[in-house]
Amino acid sequence: MSRYLSLTSIIFLFLIVSCQKEKSFEQGKASKGSLQGNFGDCLAKTINGTYTATKSLADTNSIDVDVDVTQTGRYTIYTDTVNGYFFQATGTFSSIGSNTVHLKGFGTPGSAGTNDFIVFFDSSFCNLSVTVLPNSGSSGGTAVYSLQQGAGGSCMNATPAGTFTQGAALTSANKITIDVNVTATGTWNVTTSTVAGISFSGSGTFTTTGNQTITLTASGNPNASGDQSFPVTVGTSSCSFIITVGAGTNPPPTSSDDYFPLTQNSYWTYDDGAAGDTLKTIINGTATKGGKTYQRFVTTYESGPPNDTAFYRKDAASSYYTFVDTAGFGALGVKFTQVGLDVLFLKNSLTTGATWNSDFNATLSGFPVTVRFKSTCTNANASVTVNGVSYTNVYQISSVVQIGTAGTFTDIFSLPDSYYAKGVGLIEASDPFLGDQVIRYYKVF
Repeated sequence: MSRYLSLTSIIFLFLIVSCQKEKSFEQGKASKGSLQGNFGDCLAKTINGTYTATKSLADTNSIDVDVDVTQTGRYTIYTDTVNGYFFQATGTFSSIGSNTVHLKGFGTPGSAGTNDFIVFFDSSFCNLSVTVLPNSGSSGGTAVYSLQQGAGGSCMNATPAGTFTQGAALTSANKITIDVNVTATGTWNVTTSTVAGISFSGSGTFTTTGNQTITLTASGNPNASGDQSFPVTVGTSSCSFIITVGAGTNPPPTSSDDYFPLTQNSYWTYDDGAAGDTLKTIINGTATKGGKTYQRFVTTYESGPPNDTAFYRKDAASSYYTFVDTAGFGALGVKFTQVGLDVLFLKNSLTTGATWNSDFNATLSGFPVTVRFKSTCTNANASVTVNGVSYTNVYQISSVVQIGTAGTFTDIFSLPDSYYAKGVGLIEASDPFLGDQVIRYYKVF
């Protein structure tokens, strides 16, 4: 399944190019490879064990990650430390291709909640989330219970609470209650998968057997409207419940003159025509690369992980840049001296027909070449309507990647046309082959 990674056509290049694996001619050294597939999607990850606040991790607390190995050798795969714990594995890859690595957990979760980790290997990284349950203090063991199923596999007496609205962050008032049958008392915990940006979880202790009601609390930010179905599984029993999400109303454009806002916590949701999916991108933190500070854009998908991350910055002249990893260019035989390129993809002040280049020195099969990212503003005052909403003051940007020698440049491939609205950001990425990515909702702070 092909997906757009992020908010610009330049990052579409990142999907196509930087996630290709560089062929290595070195043996007996550190291994090489990626946690991502050819289109930038993170490979499979599995979270093992139950995580409880203030309870030290055991051997059962681990994650399994798939790795596409392009060079055998030693490896270290690890996560950052979040909420007092982390995951890590070391070893040696003896074969190229798909490998699964078991990362052991270390430390003690400090508090309950959802913890977002980044997994690192070679020059690649991916995101995963771990849910930490509250510590009930019970020593009565784990309960034995099953879900009560109604007509059509629905959860018996499923009753939602709170209002669910697209684009509106959920609170502790957003809940669902469902019926279970308890055959042995003890502790319980239930977590659903994420659907339309929403997940439910709950935990507690059964002190009596028989029919009981459990409450699951919602978390997240709905990124789609309509009826959303949530499957629930406990042991061999399963059921599902429906949450109706109301349509959100876009806020008016901000007073910002930015065509690509970079304020923390701003977010955008999109329909991805390439994958029939809905995605959400949020600005979450910063990162320093090559001595420059970038804003960190994290994209999640309605259908669940894998997630994607990209990096953007704006200079004093109100020009926008994105960080493009050079490792994947090795598959094209192109080599750079730096690990990343600072690519200019947009400017705040443009006129129709304006062009600009981002040039980088490289070698192709040992010969010096120039890799050029060439962009053109084909319309500096477009009017675009997407998902029933009209936007004005829109920049339409076309881009192409070229390789040049002795001043003569050859197109390698074109990137999707991108449309940016003042005060909003990317509203559409148009690709005749992969489908359009179009905005559904946004919130700029």
